[in-house]
Order: sequence, then structure tokens, then C-alpha cells
Amino acid sequence: MKKKFTWKKAIYIILGLLFAVALFSGIGYLVKSNSKENEAFLTRKPTVQNMEDKVMATGKIIPKEEIEIKPNIAGIIDKILVDEGDRVEAGQLIATVRIVPNIAEVNNAQQNVNNQQLQISNARMNVENMRKQFEMQERLYKQGVASKQEFLNAQQQLYTTQQALKNAQQQLVTAQKTLLIAKTGATPELQGLATTQIRSKAAGTVLEVPVKVGSQVIEANSFNAGTTICSIADLNSLIFQGEIDEAQAGKLKQGMDMNIVIGALQNKTFPGRLTMIAPKGKDNNGTIKFPVEGDVFNPNNEYIRAGFSANGEIVLTSKKNALLLDESLIQYEKKNGKDVPFVEVKQKDGKFKKAYVTLGASDGINVEIMSGIDKNADVKVWNPSDKDKEELKEKSKK
Repeated sequence: MKKKFTWKKAIYIILGLLFAVALFSGIGYLVKSNSKENEAFLTRKPTVQNMEDKVMATGKIIPKEEIEIKPNIAGIIDKILVDEGDRVEAGQLIATVRIVPNIAEVNNAQQNVNNQQLQISNARMNVENMRKQFEMQERLYKQGVASKQEFLNAQQQLYTTQQALKNAQQQLVTAQKTLLIAKTGATPELQGLATTQIRSKAAGTVLEVPVKVGSQVIEANSFNAGTTICSIADLNSLIFQGEIDEAQAGKLKQGMDMNIVIGALQNKTFPGRLTMIAPKGKDNNGTIKFPVEGDVFNPNNEYIRAGFSANGEIVLTSKKNALLLDESLIQYEKKNGKDVPFVEVKQKDGKFKKAYVTLGASDGINVEIMSGIDKNADVKVWNPSDKDKEELKEKSKK
């Protein structure tokens, strides 16, 4: 028995056919659009230019020798005769110190003077008594009443008391000097040393004056570094002091030429020479850094301030007319347990083909291509940045 054909069945059949057509059309569109998107890639060509393999050290400019001027006596700054930036000569007066006597020290010194004066008075009385006894023994000895031994004993006792008087007089002089130092900070014999006058120890430029008039200062001694009144350095003798990563330390040797780039001077470059590579690294937030130093040459005598931030470029090797490619375009794949570099090169039909390359030196941005492609190759940008994506959109619109 045949089933009767109805309009309801016809409508279902037509809707099914329309749905199938729409489904296949959508899938085709997606496949087509995806294939176009996959084919749409930016490309970059290698460039031929000079290349330098260099190590970059970050640091600052400091004086080769910096001298801190400290007093050799405690007191209060009375005058400051220089300002930061002034040029001074060796021996030039830069400050004066006013001594503030310590009452306890002055009292002790005065008491010592009084005691020594009393000892001198007693020693003089002893000398006078012993002189009289000696004269009496001398008369008796000449008369034959006293023995020679008694005469010699009296002579020895007189000599002993005279020496005691001389010692007491010397101790009095010492006590008086101690009292004068406690009061004024110096004695007449020490005025040439100018203990209250602070003078420059060398010629140079005043870098810093950390004290003011009225500031209290203490002397440098075995137990205290003392108060710095000013620091002086020769700004014509500067060095670069910086740090490099441990990965670069093994590439450096003392005596290598370097370029010192100072940002504060509109990135001016000064020639230099590497003089020191620290034998021990320092841990800086989990990264090992090695301190380095280098001489800075200033052929045009430009004014360079101490403390300027600077970068030290140390050129290891340089090549002319090298074939360079952006290092971010290099991809790697595992072969025999090794990472083998390759790039994807655009062919005439628009497809990309893998090309294995041999890499040379790198400066961190570009890498030298030793073999595998030439300067005419269109290399695929497989990891485009936001800027590259914008460029791709502009090209697709055109």
C-alpha cells in the first residue's frame, strides 16, 4: 500500500534541503576564510650591514681618587671657605674649627699643673738641703774628719735630688702644654700644623660639603673615622664603574677598548679602556653580576660631573657587510637532541617553505645568517607583535 504524499512532508523535505545547503555553505566559508588568514603573513627580508658583537655594562662615572678631608681635633665649624664645585689647590684653607674646651679635661689638666708646681717646690727644697749637707761633708773630708765614702755618698745624693728637680720641671712643661691643648686645641710649637685650620690635602674640585657653620665635628682616630668636612676629587681623572651579567664576564679581558655613553650629555660617547674585572660576582636579586671598571678619556676636556649614569659598550668582534636577520624570526626544532634553527621562506606560489639556517654572532636584536638564505628571501613573521598585526590589517584593506 503506497503512502499518500502530503504538503506537510514536502515542506519538511524543502526545509531539510535548505538547512543542508546553509550548513555546507557555512563550513566552506569558514574553511576558505581560515585558509586565507593562514596565508596572510607579514614577511621580512634580511639586511646587509655592519655588525658589532658587544657587551653592555651599566654603571656610573666616579672620580679615580676621591679624598675626604677630616679634622684632627674635635670642635665646632667656625668658618667654611669653599663651596661645592670650587677648584682648590693643595694646602688651601677650606675651613676653621673652634675648640670647645671640655671642662673636665681642663680641670684635670689644671690640677696636674698645680701638682707639678708643688713637686718642683719640694724638689728645690731637697736640692738646697742636699747642697748644704754636701758642702759640710766636703769641709769635713778636707779636714780629714769624714771619710771619702761619706763624701761620695753626699755627692751622689745631691746629684739625685738635682735630677729629680729637672724631671719635675719637664713634667711641669708637659702639664702646661696639656692644659693649653685642652683650652685652645694647640700649643705654640704646634701652630705650624694648624690643627684648627682645615686645609686641602690635594688639588681638585670640591664635590661635597656635608657640614655647615656651627656643626660639631670629631677628629679621626683609631676608633672613629671622624667627621668629613668636604670631599675633593680631580674631575680630569675619571673612571667608569659598572656591572655585567655573568654570561658576559668570560668574554672580557683587561685592556679591551670600550665606549662610555653618558645619557645626561645627550648620549655623548667617550673612549675608554677596561681596567678591572672583579674575580668574584655579587648576587643581585638572584642574578650574579660582576663589577667592572674602566678608564674614561676626555680628549676635548668636556665637563663631566661625578655620579653621571653611563653605559659601557665593550666591542668583542665586528663584521662588515654581514647578512643580518631579526633574531625573533628564528624558530627551532629538535633534531638528534639538538635545537636546529630554521626560518619559513615565502615561495612564488605564496606558500611558505622551511629553510634551515646557520647562525653567527648576535647583538641581542639581530643575528648573523651564515648560510641557508640570501638577502632576497621573504622570511615569515611567525610571532607578530601588535604593531605587526596593525600593519597586516592595513595591507589586507589595500
